[in-house]
Amino acid sequence: MEVKKNILLFLILAFAFTACSPKAATVKKDRPVVVILGIDGACWNLIDPLVAKGRLPLFKELKEKYAWGYLRTSTPAKSPIIWTSIATGKTQAKHGIDDFRSKKKDARGKFSMFTSRDIREALLWDMLDVNRRRSVLVNWYLSYPPQPLNGVNVSDYFRSSAISSNDKKKNMLSQTVFPPERSAELVKFLVPDYRQALKSTNLPDFPELYKQMNTGIGYLDLPIFKNYPEWVVQEKLVDDVADHLFRSEDFDLFAAYFKMSDVVQHFAFMSFIDDAYKKILDRSFVNGKLPDDLETQAYAKIADIVCPVYQNLERSIGRFLNNKKYRDAYFIILSDHGFSFFFRNNTVRYNHVGPEIAPDGIIIMRGPGIKPGKIKLARIYDIAPTVLYLLDLPLDRRMDGEPLLRLLTFRHDSHYTVYKKKKPQPFKKNLELDEKNLQELKALGYIN
Repeated sequence: MEVKKNILLFLILAFAFTACSPKAATVKKDRPVVVILGIDGACWNLIDPLVAKGRLPLFKELKEKYAWGYLRTSTPAKSPIIWTSIATGKTQAKHGIDDFRSKKKDARGKFSMFTSRDIREALLWDMLDVNRRRSVLVNWYLSYPPQPLNGVNVSDYFRSSAISSNDKKKNMLSQTVFPPERSAELVKFLVPDYRQALKSTNLPDFPELYKQMNTGIGYLDLPIFKNYPEWVVQEKLVDDVADHLFRSEDFDLFAAYFKMSDVVQHFAFMSFIDDAYKKILDRSFVNGKLPDDLETQAYAKIADIVCPVYQNLERSIGRFLNNKKYRDAYFIILSDHGFSFFFRNNTVRYNHVGPEIAPDGIIIMRGPGIKPGKIKLARIYDIAPTVLYLLDLPLDRRMDGEPLLRLLTFRHDSHYTVYKKKKPQPFKKNLELDEKNLQELKALGYIN
């Protein structure tokens, strides 16, 4: 009899341990789900003229039926700072990411690239882990090296590692995904052929178009065009992996990041707006601003250039929104910043790094109980607390943002806690991947 009692006790304890372990945390069908789709550099100044021309029907529908607005960003408008603030709800002073690279030299005498290990505060997926919720991340900025979590983390180094991987580098690829064994499954979505990727995404062959302009400058002499084919292949890989995981995984939070809209804007004005028109802008810039009608016209010209990028984004976003499994999910579509015109060294420039006040991004929200109409005063710091509120999870009392309650038709009691970042797992730096990332940033003009 005593033996049977001991066996029964052992089975009960074993079941309790399994049920309480993070790996056992599952997704309940009756609880809310949040989907974040991050679009680098997206701005209404480009979307609106394309909507007016009937070229972006989905964005038109989203603005007419759901909540939308400008997302106040931070200065300087640098992606690692902003995306980390979006995911933590905190300023750079708290989360510790203040640029693309550390300002302190490492043992090799170089300024090392910031990684997920350098983020000092808990991220949304850390907070969900504590509450036994499941997250799926695809290409989120500064998610490499991917830290263990309840779910899947396809880090921002996966896309470049997949392209350069071979049999000898399988270990390098597995270091970019958690769980690492998922990397072999996901790399199969790679379409390495540039022409095939172009055809699939309907993106223009911008280097070839630039070559046909006969500017006298070889397009391969410009790093941004030299890197473009690989960026197209990367974007398609991210798109296909995100689509696969969205359809096949269960989750409480899904977050994916897309970068091509930012990439194309970095060369659209510089390379495809003719010099005569640029001189008109130079002469018209007065008191730090272009005349409203001329500025609207200039944005419309750039919008025509980047239109295929937004049309490809519409196809991707549409697949997420129309997925029947998550039709009742909360969708947050946002960007980290926009682009703006400013005057520097007697010349009009078009960028987001440089202006004294960074140009704001976009935000669109759809889901049960979200009021349609224009969103006022939404900030990058408000996203994380809003996500926690929608998931009915405790808020972090140290966050600099607040839930966007004015958008909601419902209320529930808020509870507060202090989330702490988990201790990073031991990790050996991969200098090859760091160098590849550094060269991409140099090609975009972020780093000299």
